[in-house]
Amino acid sequence: MVVQFGVRSAVKKVPDFLRCFPNLETLHVHSPILSEEHTGKVNLKFWQEGGPIKCVVQSMKKVFFYEFRGSRSEVAFLKFIAERGRVLEQVVVVVAEECFSPGNDGMNAKLKPLTSAKWNNKSCKPQLFKSPFTGGGGPAYCHQIAADFGFADPFDLQYYYKAERIPVS
Repeated sequence: MVVQFGVRSAVKKVPDFLRCFPNLETLHVHSPILSEEHTGKVNLKFWQEGGPIKCVVQSMKKVFFYEFRGSRSEVAFLKFIAERGRVLEQVVVVVAEECFSPGNDGMNAKLKPLTSAKWNNKSCKPQLFKSPFTGGGGPAYCHQIAADFGFADPFDLQYYYKAERIPVS
């Protein structure tokens, strides 16, 4: 699922989209660089007021979030998933490469609400990786990897384990 988290109208479609898949077990979310102007952010209250989403509560086991930039809307979405996901086993957040400019310590502050959230499944904690890809893409969005049949699964974490892992505090 591709969501422009800085565009309010795009984010408002996500709950209804997820409700279409009540048995969804794995969710891949890509947060691209905005092609439109920022039109407002949503916070955790937006997700809470929308009521329960069956797949999040009952069946979602894995969430992969690509090109995370730490916006309030992105954090609110992931925090909602973390606090509601009863069967959640794995959350992988791949932080966009451009968020790691020299001397930029702001990413830890942006990740704090997620790492300090009250996770519904206490045994699940986020795995954070620095994206090894430039230009806003990841393995699933990289034409070279997608077209190379030598890779069994372009979503496989092997690409990120080779990259820099971000310690969770």
